[in-house]
Amino acid sequence: MNIKIAAEKTGLTKKAIKYYESEGLINPLKNVENNYREYSDEDIIRLNLIGALRTLDIPIKGIKDVIAGKKGLQEALMDALEKIDENISYLEKSKLIISSLMEKNPDDYKYSGEQIKKLRETLEMSRDNKKELISNSLLRIFPGNFGKMFVVMYEPFLEVTIDNDEKKRVWLKLVEFLDSAEEVDESDYPIEELDKVDGDNLDELKRIMSSQAEKILNYDDSVKNTAVNSQIKFVRSLKKDEKVKCSFIRCIELTKKYCKIIKPIQGEFEKYLAVLNESYKKYRENDTKMLLDIENGVKDNLGFGINDLVKSFNEESHMSIDREKAQ
Repeated sequence: MNIKIAAEKTGLTKKAIKYYESEGLINPLKNVENNYREYSDEDIIRLNLIGALRTLDIPIKGIKDVIAGKKGLQEALMDALEKIDENISYLEKSKLIISSLMEKNPDDYKYSGEQIKKLRETLEMSRDNKKELISNSLLRIFPGNFGKMFVVMYEPFLEVTIDNDEKKRVWLKLVEFLDSAEEVDESDYPIEELDKVDGDNLDELKRIMSSQAEKILNYDDSVKNTAVNSQIKFVRSLKKDEKVKCSFIRCIELTKKYCKIIKPIQGEFEKYLAVLNESYKKYRENDTKMLLDIENGVKDNLGFGINDLVKSFNEESHMSIDREKAQ
């Protein structure tokens, strides 16, 4: 059969058939009398296969390998499927970035260009590089020793895996949040002891935080009882030891200042981290449960809870301030 009939039988254009021939995918015989190509039924079968594989975006090279017997059809289809998955992933990331930018209704094309590039790069980062980006961003926001301590506090949970659309969206929000958060003035930190922080202290804090995280993640009655008994002992010491009490009151005051400066950023950061790291989500849930168990355990044993004690100390502190003003 001639090329016109071959085109009709396969649905391919004459140009496509000639191209596949030039690539060596088919090799029709030539009529010695008129030098026209004669296509056999085998050529039609092969052209149908070639046309079908091309509709799946399988490249010419892959089709050549199948026809030459270098690669099975199953393998070629698997290769094509992987490529499709890569393209889908790329398009999904593009869609997320576009949606993220559209939420902000951007007008500054310079800012948008920089932001698109950064968001694309962060989505493609490895887990280690994502962890490094988070750490460096936190160190920028909280410069100096406090930033180092802050990063160490979250060290067990900074490795994130972006394996679904929700995490991709949240990751982009986290990157934008960290990028836009203003640097906190180091002089505002209410903790004088920060000047004493060094490598050894940070290593010790890292060890303590890692151990504490493991206990809370594996929270059970044993951990609960140990925590409750420890707090009962501590509360009793507050009642007996004026020095311990003064130290505790100072901690309360520092915590208030700390929350005023740090909490807005910390709260937003933790919200995103709880989505990106399942272990941190579990840690927060167990930590909340443990604090409630401790409060109830202390109250059941002593007749009052830690919150009651803090409230009384606050009232005592305010009365003392009022007396000083009156004098």
